Amino acid sequence: MPSPGAVPIGLVGYGRMGRFHGRTLQAVPEVEIVAVADSSPEALAAAHADLGDIVTVDSAGELVAVDGIAAWLIATSTPSHPALVRMALTAGLHVLCEKPLALDPAEAGRLAERAAAAGRILQVGFWRRFSPPWMEAKRLVRGGAIGRPLLVRLSQWDANPPPPQFCDPAVSGGLTVDCGVHEFDLVPWLTGLDVVAVRGHHLPLVDAAVEAAGDVDNMVAVLELTGGALATVDLSRNARYGDDVRTEILGSDGAVFVDILPTGRTRLADANGVRVVAGSEVADATAAGVANQARVFAAAVGGAAADYPSAAASTAAVRVARAVEAAAASGDAVPIA
Repeated sequence: MPSPGAVPIGLVGYGRMGRFHGRTLQAVPEVEIVAVADSSPEALAAAHADLGDIVTVDSAGELVAVDGIAAWLIATSTPSHPALVRMALTAGLHVLCEKPLALDPAEAGRLAERAAAAGRILQVGFWRRFSPPWMEAKRLVRGGAIGRPLLVRLSQWDANPPPPQFCDPAVSGGLTVDCGVHEFDLVPWLTGLDVVAVRGHHLPLVDAAVEAAGDVDNMVAVLELTGGALATVDLSRNARYGDDVRTEILGSDGAVFVDILPTGRTRLADANGVRVVAGSEVADATAAGVANQARVFAAAVGGAAADYPSAAASTAAVRVARAVEAAAASGDAVPIA
């Protein structure tokens, strides 16, 4: 039985990200993972080792039959998301789904309509919106602490590439979608500015296995924003020293810097100098974001007013990613419809 007051959750997928959710959410009393579905016996054994006495099943279809679950947390490969979301909504369940919701923006829109018709929460896992360093950055930027945003620089450098089969764009969306959607979501969320056009550039390949899978391992995008501001996004699977994510916003009166290595923090730079922002420091920015997004999800499931990334956020980010891919292929700027 779930703990009193906790939202009982069925976790679909116990791979790399599913296991991260499972371990992290043990410290979040607002939710409780009561069942895990995964086709891999090794993954289910890991779930028992991590989570203790839970129900484990080898398919989402079996998970539907488990009593007492109020919501699903979907952490499977992206192509499986739409069918799983539909299955959960049909069963009357709320859904927190890993990003992106779908590789096809139109499909994400249909899922949103289905959730609305069912009266269920459909939240997308853009965890950085809930991580203290980025939350503080948004508060400062939107509050005018650095004046008018002029330039946003966002980097996501993974230490090493995932397995080649995951790099296949048909599986993950490829580097620009799989990694880039986080950054393409952050730009308007942080600044309040819309992306109006993009350019894309593929850098020289490092890993031949990534090329064989049909993907790239390094790229840069330039986003034109409303009001004349620009954003640059650089993505890599070759950092080697660690998974490094950085966000910098230059404004007319200063700058804000977000780092996650060696620990998460936000710095404010203005005429008074550079200083760490109180409330922004966290040992593990990813774990903090995943935990906080689950708390917001639980509040929304409970009927509270909650600000969370919906299907529309996923749709917008994927559209930018697709435009960046088209721009990189053509060498021309591509407008965002």
